[in-house]
Amino acid sequence: MATASSTDDQISCSLCLEIFIDPRVLPCGHTFCLTCLQNHIDANNTDDTFVCPNCRDVVGFPDNKQPTSSWASQFKRNLALVDAIGLIKQFKICGDPRATTQQDPNRLVIESSCETIKKFSNFIENQMTSDIERLQRSVDVSATQTAAQMQIQGGKLIAEFTTAVRAELEKRNSELEKCRQSVNNEIVELFTDVNRLIEESKECLKLGENLLRSASVSDMKRHVTKFSKIQQITADYLATPRPEFPDLAITLVEPEKTGRKTFSAEIGRISRPDVKSIKITHTIYLQTSIFEPEVEINRKSDRLKHEQTINAKLESDTECPMLLSILVLEGQYSNKIIVADWDNKCVKSFSSEHKTVQSLYRTSSRPCCLAKTRDHQVLVTLPEERKLLHLNVQDDIHLTKTETTKKGYYGITVLPDDNMALAGRSPGCVDILNQRCVVMRSIPNKVILKPGYLTVKGDSLVVVSIIPNIVTCVSSSGQVMWVSRDSARFHGLYDVACDTEEFVYVCDNGRAAIVQLSRDGEGIRDVITQKDGLKQPLSLCFAQDQLYVTQENGEIKIFGWSQT
Repeated sequence: MATASSTDDQISCSLCLEIFIDPRVLPCGHTFCLTCLQNHIDANNTDDTFVCPNCRDVVGFPDNKQPTSSWASQFKRNLALVDAIGLIKQFKICGDPRATTQQDPNRLVIESSCETIKKFSNFIENQMTSDIERLQRSVDVSATQTAAQMQIQGGKLIAEFTTAVRAELEKRNSELEKCRQSVNNEIVELFTDVNRLIEESKECLKLGENLLRSASVSDMKRHVTKFSKIQQITADYLATPRPEFPDLAITLVEPEKTGRKTFSAEIGRISRPDVKSIKITHTIYLQTSIFEPEVEINRKSDRLKHEQTINAKLESDTECPMLLSILVLEGQYSNKIIVADWDNKCVKSFSSEHKTVQSLYRTSSRPCCLAKTRDHQVLVTLPEERKLLHLNVQDDIHLTKTETTKKGYYGITVLPDDNMALAGRSPGCVDILNQRCVVMRSIPNKVILKPGYLTVKGDSLVVVSIIPNIVTCVSSSGQVMWVSRDSARFHGLYDVACDTEEFVYVCDNGRAAIVQLSRDGEGIRDVITQKDGLKQPLSLCFAQDQLYVTQENGEIKIFGWSQT
């Protein structure tokens, strides 16, 4: 086993101090060699749990019924780290000078994506070429056979009516050639989306090579999401079963026989195959090229304009929906909108594409706030019952787990380390809970008065205080980073959210406005007002640079950036 040098610190196990071998990642985010982790578990497990060697967080086993010797292997392999180590080793073997410098994680993602995309796009292109050639070959063979059949038919008539038959043959041969070309063109059109994926992959590879060769770290960070997107699209395409293609044939339909004794030089009619009936089951989501120029958003001056409205009221609702919380799960084809309906005691999901309800889950009491975790899981607070629901919203909404909390929590958000921050009003405080709903630490009421809604901003928390109307940014340990100024302009603050650049947005229900605060809380301006069709906003969230806002009339409004 090779000893890790100083340049390998980021790919070294903290237990054996050597380069990772089969790295396994714990829920807390720390990674160890498989053997090192198993040795640590053997020496430290108590009641089917153990503590992380780095952060001392308590860790449970996914399946403690398995043999003790396999407990370490139950944790997920850190595939990104495996790819990074492989790339670094390749650089060292080739004498690449980049091997001696610290690797930027964005560079590693792009390099890994390029390798995967290159392999996938070449395979897809060869696959498409093979499919097209097979279909066109069947058309060419059938056309040749039909031409021979027409020659035989014409030969029978030539002796009696040579001139007319030859003219008919030439006419039908001309039709046959046009039909063959037209059908082959339609076959190529079947694979338009596949061909576009191949072209996008090639552009992505070209961009990746340029970035790896000469771009700065900031350039790679700005483009890295493009590589992840097309890498996922190509992987999804290959994971989808290929359709069964039929043999296509151009045939000759013989003329109907009549009782006439007069001679006819009609040979028959050309019958073309129905190419459009072939269904390519792969749906490739590339509505707009990922390489189209991106519109630069000036978040300090640009405004948000209304783009779409969804009515969340259902026929089964007894009251007008009071949507106290909203979140959006970004999908490959369309976004899924999840809302908590306080008065109708339910959680609803909508499709942003079709504006229709997809599923509904009835709660035992009024739900307040939502937070999304991994793997299509959504957390819901039920403050009246002091409960926390775990819902799976991948297809229909269904309950996976219910946990009882010591306090009645309203606001909730998930921290980067997968722990939770919850806001309780009686007594007022913000509590940090681990994944087992055990309170780890609290930020008391004297630091944050009457906390209501809260969200994550980088490594900090942004909390809205109901009374007084102020916004406070604190670290997870409770240190105040900043407090919003000009609180007299706020007339009833509700929900809070951050965009990708960590600007803060709050619902001012009293003034019917969405207010933007700068990263440091100094700058304050209205980005949406009543002039934009806003009425008594209740909750909001960002997804793909679009702002989703719920209103007291039960509507969900979607806003997009508009340059001033």
